[in-house]
Order: sequence, then structure tokens, then C-alpha cells
Amino acid sequence: MTTCRSPSGWLSSENETLPAVATCLLRRKRVSDPEAPRSKIFLAAARIFCFASRSENVSTLRERPTSLLSPSMTASGNSLVMAVATFSLPSVGWTSAKSWTSHISQPCPKRYLNTSAIDSATMKRSVLKEFSEKGILLDPKAVEVLMNLSDPENCAKKIVGDLQSRPLVLTEEDVLKYARSSPKIERESSRVEMGDIAPTTAGRPPEDEPPPSREVIVLKDITGNSTCVGNVIDFAKLFKDRYSSLKKMLAKRRELAGLVSIAKAKKLQRDLRFAGIVNDSRSTKNGHTIIEMEDETEKIQVLILKEATKGNEAFFKDEVIGIVGTVSRDGGIVIAKDVIRPDVPLSSGMTPNGSQSIVAFVSDIHIGSNTFLDREWSRFVAWLREDSAAENVRYIVMPGDLVDGIGVYPGQEDELKIDDLYAQYTALSEVVKDFPDRIQVVMMPGNHDAVRLAEPQPALPNDIRSLFDSTVRFVGNPCYLEIESRRILAYHGKSIDDFNSGARHLNYTNPQEAMKEMLRRRHLAPVYGDKTPLAPEQKDYLVIDSVPDIFVTGHVHVCKLDEYRGIRLINASAWQSQTAFQRMHNQIPDPAKVPMVHLGTGESWVEAFSG
Repeated sequence: MTTCRSPSGWLSSENETLPAVATCLLRRKRVSDPEAPRSKIFLAAARIFCFASRSENVSTLRERPTSLLSPSMTASGNSLVMAVATFSLPSVGWTSAKSWTSHISQPCPKRYLNTSAIDSATMKRSVLKEFSEKGILLDPKAVEVLMNLSDPENCAKKIVGDLQSRPLVLTEEDVLKYARSSPKIERESSRVEMGDIAPTTAGRPPEDEPPPSREVIVLKDITGNSTCVGNVIDFAKLFKDRYSSLKKMLAKRRELAGLVSIAKAKKLQRDLRFAGIVNDSRSTKNGHTIIEMEDETEKIQVLILKEATKGNEAFFKDEVIGIVGTVSRDGGIVIAKDVIRPDVPLSSGMTPNGSQSIVAFVSDIHIGSNTFLDREWSRFVAWLREDSAAENVRYIVMPGDLVDGIGVYPGQEDELKIDDLYAQYTALSEVVKDFPDRIQVVMMPGNHDAVRLAEPQPALPNDIRSLFDSTVRFVGNPCYLEIESRRILAYHGKSIDDFNSGARHLNYTNPQEAMKEMLRRRHLAPVYGDKTPLAPEQKDYLVIDSVPDIFVTGHVHVCKLDEYRGIRLINASAWQSQTAFQRMHNQIPDPAKVPMVHLGTGESWVEAFSG
């Protein structure tokens, strides 16, 4: 920061007019460059201070976009050179010479000219050049957001250096996603758009940062928004919405620059890039994979050689993928060079935000079953009420199978302790009342609960909700939540059955691996017509269109903690011992465990109540 100084000393009067200040600058310029045209320098100086006079205080001027200042401004030693003849009147906010002249004749407050803007302009030019050299196009809003970060160069290097998934066209959302990998950048960019940055684990929050609000916010939920009738038109709209949403994600991938339709791809005799929905996949006798794909225009066969990087991967029906390859001479098949999935961007986790709250994840309670672990549940409730280690537990998220239900599978009546559905929910409401008053509870349904089986599932009906007090919040399955600035994707996890049956490397012992496959495909349940029934909504609520900080599932009665690209993965155990069905399929549950996440630091751990 520096002030304007005349030969006689620093300006001290609040009533100095802009022409006088400009003249001061002119004298300094004339000394260093006697050949400079007087009118050009005067105009430049007057316009700059015309911009400065619009600012109400120094900090306002400091935070204005540096793009409004000319990149030709330079500073060195005691001389301040301002050659900004290209500075336009509209860029400082006045569209006529009359309004500009009247403004510069007004008294000029004592201003400080932010010389760091000079370096910022140079930085901006350098950053734009780097993107240009790498062939990355920039949305104007993305440039503004990038240059408002505390360290634009660092963020730009991360984007350019991400050879695998950097976008062809850099958008505002892309900048915010890459910014979250640096605590310093994240805090600065949060001024631009709070909530769009997936947090990280490094760094400390500012000491004066207030704790986040303790309100539970539902960001996305089918409850109250269902419009499906179940006819063919609804199914067509569902898959069109899925394809459109995921194709937009794929189009941002650098590898798919120049994405074309399948109909056009079949006519090209060169390298091509297209996206489509997988209709079917099969293996050849030589171990290669053939995929049938389609989009709105055409179908096509794609051959993936077994020697290829992704030649041994599983391909699920109805998932959306991108292909880079070449067309055979007869145009009948595409030889794939690469298979691109939407995937989630890389981040480094959750940035500390000042919260002291802990969220606990309690899934698959199965109240009503004769295998419900009543003693272990009592230990958990006692821990919440009496143990000092639990005093910061303020939220409990329950991702489905709250009760055991009625008629869910053949022979279930022989395994029920409570054989009335409403009596099961009444019993659940009673055990939840034992929670301390400080705790807010979020309940979502699963495949055992009293809602439609097809996903997405709405929240429990009103006659069941009325059994619970105001500390309980009811949401659908799946649901995006925001709790104290942390974005949580909660999904019961029925589609884990489909993933496990469709990929050799997946199993019920490690459900977090299936969760990773969901994130790679940006879809919770891509397969239609298998074990997971899907409702034909006009919008596909199972698309993972927003990157969460925490992704939690249940369903398989296993407790697992993991991480994928900075996202905390949790499978939230169960409160039911091994059932006859599980014994028949050799499934061994891992019950009575509660995964915890500290919302302030992102730290995660498990509390066990089985012994």
C-alpha cells in the first residue's frame, strides 16, 4: 500500500481534489519520463482516482476485482508509474464524460492506492497464459472467483497439474472444488459462495470465526416432490434426466474434449469421443469386453481389449460412461482407447470450521425383531446420557431400517418380537425419547420401513411421524443434508446388493468398496430391473450431483470407515444379531458400533457397545 506523494510531501488534506492529485502524479511522471504526453498521463491518473473515490473505505478498494485495473500499471522504488490510457470509462462505472467530469471535481478523500493490485494484474496475466498454453478454456465467472482467492497461482497449478480429470472448460464450480484442497484458499473462496467447497482436514479455523449454525438443512430430498405415475413416459424422462446430468459432468473432462453424439461418431474415421448409457456388456471368448451403448441419437458397439487399463473393470447396465476410441473401417464397432467415468474430483477432506459438535451414525436398528440387541442399545443410550466423552454428540443420523417391518421376506413372522408395524414404530419412539435433549435426530427409511420399496423413498408418513417429538427430523432416502456447514449424503444402501452381484471384487464384508463405485459413477443405483427397484420420477434423485463431505450408508450390517478422494465413507453397522437369512448366506454382521465424525475437525472414529 502506498499513498500519492507530491514533491512537497505527503497529501494530508481530506479535501484534495482529484485533478490536484492527478497533477501530483503527473509531476512525478514528468520527472522520470519527460517525453510522456501530458494529456495521456493526466487522464490515466484522474481515472484511477475516480475509481478510488467510489470506494467507501480502504478495505473496499482493496477487495475490488483487480481486473478493473490496467495490467500496464507498474511500481518501482520511489516512482509510481500509471500508464493506463486504455482504461475505459464504463469500466469504472460512468458511461458519459459529463458524469465522469462531475465526479472527479468532487473532494477526494485521503486514499491509499493498493499497489498489490499491480502484482495481481501481473499474476492474472500469468495464470491466464498458463491455462491458455494447456488448452483450458475459462468461464468469465471462473476467472473472477479464481482471482478472488488468496492464492490464485497455487489453485491454478493444482488445476493444470490434474492430468486425469482437469476440465476442458473451467467453470466457477470447478475453481471452488479445486480450491478446497488448500485451507488458505478455501477460507478466501468461501466469501464468494459458501457451501460449494468440500472441506479439508488441514489447517486451523480463524480464531474469530463464529461456530456454524446448528440447524439441520435438507438440501435434496424426494419427499413432497414425487410426480411419477409409472407409465413409459415417466421412465423415458427418468433416463433422459440421468443421461443429461451425467453427460454434463463427463463433458468437463479434458479427455472428452470435443464430445459428439453417437450418430456423428459412427461417421467419423478418426479418434472420437462420445458418451452414452450402457445397455449391455459381455465378455468374449478371448477375454475382451463388448459394451452396447446408446444416446438420444443411436446405438453403438464398443470393444474394450483385456490388455487395456480398464479392460477388467465391471460395467453395469444403465450407467453413463464416456469413450475415447476409433471406429472400425466398416463403422460397426468402436475400439476403445479409454473409458471415462464422471467420478468425483480430488480433495483433501474437511477444513476445520470452529464447530465442537459430533454427529453419530446409527443404522439398521430393526426394532421389533427378536434379534434386536436391546442390552447393547441400552449401553449406547447410557453412554450418551452419562459419559463426558459424549457431551458433544449433538446429532444422530439414522440411514434406514429403523424397524424390522412386516412381511419384508418369507418367514419373517417367526423372527418378530413385535408383530404390529405401528407398535414397532411406537417402541422406536420410546427408545429415542431416552436420548438427551441436546441431540437432534434425523431418520430416513430403508427397505424394511413403512414406505414404498422403490427408490427414491419419501420420508415416513405423517401418522408415524406423529409418534415422535420435535427433536426428530424425517427425510427421504437418499437425502443430502447440511449440518454445521458439512454436506452429508445419506443413503440406506440397497443398491450395494446390485454392485456386489455385478462385480467380482465387491463383497458384503467391505461395503465401502461398493460406495466408491457409486462415487466413480456419480450414481447411487444405476442398474434398473435388478435387486433395487427404482421409481420412474421425472428427475433422477439418485444422481450424485453434489460432492459430499460425508457419505453414509447402512443395509449390510457392517461397520466400516474409509475415505475416497477426500470424502469420508461410513457404513453404519446395525443393532441386530445374525439372522437366519444372514446365516444362510454366510454373512457375519458387525453390530452395536457407532461411527462418529467431529464436525469441526473432520476426525472420525467408532464407539463400540457390544461388550
